[in-house]
Amino acid sequence: MADRLTTRPGWMSVVCLLGLAAILIHCVTAIPAGYAAKRSALIEAEKSLRTGGTGSSLSHKEQIVDRILMLEKRKLIEATRLNGSNFAARYNFLNMTARADMEATRGFQIIKKMPKGGVLHVHDEAITSIDWLVSNVTYRNNCYMCVDSASDFRVKFHFYKSPPQDAACVWRLVSAFRRESGDAAAFDKTLHNNMSMVVADPTTAYPDLSTAWTRFKAYFAQVEGLVLYAPVFADYLWEGMLQFREDNVQYLEIRGLLPPVYELNGTVHDADWVLNVYKQGVAHFVQQYPDFTGARFIKTSLRSKTSPDILSDVKEAMRLYLQNPGFVVGFDLVGQENSHHPLIYYVDDLLYPSKQNPPVKLPYFFHAGETDWQGSAVDYNLVDALLLNTTRIGHGYALYKHPLLKDRIRKQGIAVEVNPISNQVLKLVDDPRNHPAAALIAENFPLVISSDDPAAWGAAPLSHDFYVTFMTMIGEDAGLATLKQLANNSLRYSAIQPMEKQKAETQWKKKWDSFIQEVIRDFTSSDFQIVVG
Repeated sequence: MADRLTTRPGWMSVVCLLGLAAILIHCVTAIPAGYAAKRSALIEAEKSLRTGGTGSSLSHKEQIVDRILMLEKRKLIEATRLNGSNFAARYNFLNMTARADMEATRGFQIIKKMPKGGVLHVHDEAITSIDWLVSNVTYRNNCYMCVDSASDFRVKFHFYKSPPQDAACVWRLVSAFRRESGDAAAFDKTLHNNMSMVVADPTTAYPDLSTAWTRFKAYFAQVEGLVLYAPVFADYLWEGMLQFREDNVQYLEIRGLLPPVYELNGTVHDADWVLNVYKQGVAHFVQQYPDFTGARFIKTSLRSKTSPDILSDVKEAMRLYLQNPGFVVGFDLVGQENSHHPLIYYVDDLLYPSKQNPPVKLPYFFHAGETDWQGSAVDYNLVDALLLNTTRIGHGYALYKHPLLKDRIRKQGIAVEVNPISNQVLKLVDDPRNHPAAALIAENFPLVISSDDPAAWGAAPLSHDFYVTFMTMIGEDAGLATLKQLANNSLRYSAIQPMEKQKAETQWKKKWDSFIQEVIRDFTSSDFQIVVG
């Protein structure tokens, strides 16, 4: 089989210029043959170590798609490296101009179509877009809002029959505000902007980690009154799964507190009721969309709580895990690591399941190492996560500073859940080219790409995180093979039972083959004409 790749004049010029540059370089520097051979062998040996390897395992058709991806990737990177032009993927994701530039690329459009497997790190109240909350939920009957002057004039929402009297935050129907505005579209945009972390100047708005986290936590306070209303809650979950499926994600592991869900009459539902909504919602969704593998639930608690409260939550997680086998898959602690209790503070509580007779093997999925403070108590969350037999590690940003831990975690097959955009928005890293996960990918460390809280910053369910990874964290010469393995990893390191995992992988392979065919078909009549024969 052979293929012929031709381009339109604009792209041909780029290819010719790059080729001319290479010729000129070789004219200036004649590399001795023996040295060149050693150099090439060393480069190939190092490539073979990375996630996806050298790409030699790609099929003929996959190689064609790889070339399509890599031509644009190299063009964008070289234009920046040599000429200093803007490189959209390195800028703050909250910069809407850079985001628009990313979304306009061929690479992003292809990655959006790409079957990405599962998302193993995402939080319950940030899975569904703010757009949907505004356009759907705020239009429902009995939806009230108030503007809280005590919290930077953030809008709060709640459903009431009759709202409470609050002089500091006067509750009125959203519909009344919208009607009085005289411009429903402009009003809805104002609501959206008030809830989202997206701002015109993110560097000024969020100068440090503490400021970013304060705004991040405010997002949850704003959306809870909408999301936790019982008639909305199931719809929110359904819409979230729909949005992830449309972004070519087939599986979710949702972390959640199982918070109280309220009715209009004041009734408040408990954790079992809330979990049942998840179970029924996922089952119905899979029934309607059989190509969607489903979702599992990781029960969480807040690391700001007291030790007795955490012990109570661990006991509840044990009960839910045992009563809902295959759906509730484990337990985690959430919240800002830097400013709250480290895992060692709760070690007796977290060891409680293993001390039962017989021991209960409650899987843990700990957030750990989401910090840049080396040698601190929060940094050593990585130590305790390992000793407490965590199944995966959320973020693991600081892991690269711990060679012994890194070696043991690799040997035990504990995957790190990398969330590139979250780490940037929440101020751990400014330029994702400097993200420590780049070094982990270079050595094929067990890891998956996830999106954490995409709704809070208006990201696609997973495509933006994959694109940023592709452009900034896997090297100019790494392409489809790395993306393919990252997608595979998301199912490999998931908490799905073995038989279900095999089925999920088969579903993914079918989607992947269709994706490869679709990309080749689309580009035969686009900037590329590819003839396979």
